[in-house]
Amino acid sequence: MDSSRTIFEIGFRTFPWKEVLDPLLFVAIGFLLLWLGSTSRVKWLGFRKTIYAISGAFIGSFALIIFVVLLIRLLPDFVTLRHAYVTGNSVVVEGTVQNFRPAPPTGPADESFSVGTTPFSYNVLDDTLCFHDAPLHHGPIRNGLNVRIHYHEDCIQRVDVVQ
Repeated sequence: MDSSRTIFEIGFRTFPWKEVLDPLLFVAIGFLLLWLGSTSRVKWLGFRKTIYAISGAFIGSFALIIFVVLLIRLLPDFVTLRHAYVTGNSVVVEGTVQNFRPAPPTGPADESFSVGTTPFSYNVLDDTLCFHDAPLHHGPIRNGLNVRIHYHEDCIQRVDVVQ
């Protein structure tokens, strides 16, 4: 049996939590402003309570809508891709990384490579569910690396480095 090390596997850790949870900060700010607008403690600030209430309701509602839209956009894709991986409906290719084109230091952050006759490409800056790992443009993929890749359509679901 071969010895391999998994460097990426689609799962709950790889879900773009930051992108989805960022709007919740603004929901909290909206509720804080709404609360300030409903109390009498805002007199010292010199603003009307209605400004706080209206601002809080607007900011909180808008951020909540963005949060729900992000969940609606990302969750079905995650469930579909994760299900395909877990049930073994992924295509597996094994071989040596060839034609690796790293993302340039400036400009478009696209990387590409091939394993055998299968080409792969991704944007290293995308907050995607799939493999896109290139920390500071020095990611784990390079020419001559022996890998086993599980993928479904255009999504790299797992990357193993084969020893």
